[in-house]
Amino acid sequence: MPQIYAFFCARYGDMKYNDLLNMGYEEFAMKLTSIPESEPLFNIIKSRSINVAKIKDKEERKYWQKQKELNRIPDCYLLEDEINENLKNQIKLGGFTNGKRFN
Repeated sequence: MPQIYAFFCARYGDMKYNDLLNMGYEEFAMKLTSIPESEPLFNIIKSRSINVAKIKDKEERKYWQKQKELNRIPDCYLLEDEINENLKNQIKLGGFTNGKRFN
């Protein structure tokens, strides 16, 4: 989101962050699809959506695979069961010491 906000501010003038958050889907989509290929944000979006398996050229496939890894959206949301299972495993492995976080 910070990259989108920075791009929108640069392209459309000074914009408040809340204006971006409250923007309707259609307006947001139109602005997002107007990003020129020369903009770094374009490659970030492309790397997240490209199907690397369909690229025939080995070097290009390797390049986009690397970009996909660099620009991947982090998996930061876990289900409660997954969190509890991870905690249980860390306790079994002695992952908590002196009230501190995992190893």
